[in-house]
Amino acid sequence: MAAIDVGHFYYVRRDLQRTADLAAAAGAQTIGSAGSCAAAINSAQLNATANGLSSNGGIQSTCGRWDPSVNAAQSYFVTAGTSANAVPLNALQVVVSQPVSFLFLVGQTRTLTATATAQATNIRSFSLSTSVATLSGGMINGLLNALLNTNLNLDVGSYQGLATAQVKLLDLAIALGVSSMNDLLKAQVTVAQLAKAMATVLAQGNIVSANVTNALGTIASASTGKTTINVGNTSSQNGLLAIGLGDPQAAATATVNALDVLMAAAEIANGSSAINLGAALNLSPIASVTAQAQVIQPPVIAVGEAGTNPDGSYRTSAHSAVVRLYVNVKLVNLTIPLVASINALNLPMYVEVGQGNAYLQATQCSTQRASSYSWISATPGVAALCIGGDAASNMTNTTVPTSCNQPAVITSVSLPLLGLGLAKVSVESPSGSGLNLTVQPPSPTVFKFNGVQGDSDDYQTTNTNGLGSAVGGLLTQLASGLSGTIHVRVLGLDVTGLAAPLVSGLVALLTPVLQSLDLLLVPLLQLLGVQIGVATVHDLGLACGQAQLVY
Repeated sequence: MAAIDVGHFYYVRRDLQRTADLAAAAGAQTIGSAGSCAAAINSAQLNATANGLSSNGGIQSTCGRWDPSVNAAQSYFVTAGTSANAVPLNALQVVVSQPVSFLFLVGQTRTLTATATAQATNIRSFSLSTSVATLSGGMINGLLNALLNTNLNLDVGSYQGLATAQVKLLDLAIALGVSSMNDLLKAQVTVAQLAKAMATVLAQGNIVSANVTNALGTIASASTGKTTINVGNTSSQNGLLAIGLGDPQAAATATVNALDVLMAAAEIANGSSAINLGAALNLSPIASVTAQAQVIQPPVIAVGEAGTNPDGSYRTSAHSAVVRLYVNVKLVNLTIPLVASINALNLPMYVEVGQGNAYLQATQCSTQRASSYSWISATPGVAALCIGGDAASNMTNTTVPTSCNQPAVITSVSLPLLGLGLAKVSVESPSGSGLNLTVQPPSPTVFKFNGVQGDSDDYQTTNTNGLGSAVGGLLTQLASGLSGTIHVRVLGLDVTGLAAPLVSGLVALLTPVLQSLDLLLVPLLQLLGVQIGVATVHDLGLACGQAQLVY
């Protein structure tokens, strides 16, 4: 009789676990909807009742966040409202209980419980571009031919088809011969391999017209270059995708646009090394200049979850610029009589023109694509400049705004009047970082995208309302602010006040150098036809979370 009772309890316990699993999954599917936590708890309650939870049973639901990257100490689940790590919500924990009577002990009951946690993440894909191109067959043919050294002559209809074709990332991984998102992000492919893989995906199930897959086949055949590109971003090189997820596998159902991927791949393959402008920026005999530039950066594609990390940074973001410049000005064998002898002076600068930043702020899913939304904020810029020891690292930055976080040690100096030996002269801000200047609107523009692909809201653009002329004298503006950021230290002590003549002398020497750079760089940008201060966000699709049990 005891064995029968135990078996009965195990049977009821298993049934309760099934109820808890289904209720948690149902609630997690609505955690990102308009009702958020309240809607998730209500869905779990209705689902448990529909799946047989008796009237004397109980259900307790807790909203929170399941994230293996930050919440290991709490079994990856953090309850809503208890920590910054619990935002944004993506999981529901359900505890189902029910009193069960013994079969052979009349009047005796035992309360059984079952616990389940499910998570569902809403993944948005978008691209950020800081140049606006008309969808013209001739224009895109010319651009791709220049990038890939080909002779394409596709019609406008083919490019329009590519502009509306969506490729699921997991399908792309399989077509490229890898089995997971982690392997996809580590993969290196040629433009031809990428075009062929997208053609394979789009041909399955007749998703697009034949002229789209034929166009990709033509591009793959014409692209004979052997240069490989990274599918995912690395610390040293730009890739096609910037995945803003602790678990990249969650992006498997996200989609990207075929034309955006193709253009980005072609430009990365063509622009893997920067243009050397040292000869063009010849300031001899007063200075020697090391300069590198990247012109017309491809769209940056971001895939990930909305909201911010505990440190306040956005989980999914993109950063792009029309022109990137790294310049190091070196003055050699300079002497300020009776004040200082300067052995060498280096001024490492990073300049961006037509930069832009975009952040995935929030997503909201519903049963209809037309009523599912994402909010993406975008900030266009005219120019950004920074001086710092890490200035060169900005050349490969595709996720966050331009910034020099380290002071720039620009020279070692002897000070005869003070009788001191070596001194360190640096450019730094009051917070201890480098010097940063940005010309951009004071606040971002927030775009709202629905879940429907191919409608009028897929491309949205913001601009700087005619601020473009401000870039003309950006480096000259820098000269006027240098005096307050140059610090002189001797044996660790700040002696900037005592060395005021030195600071003034350095600023006086640098001002004509920076003015000369302005006179050289601005015409260069004009010759390139750079459109300044415009940022375009292209919505690539919203994948509403498919709930999965996590433990």
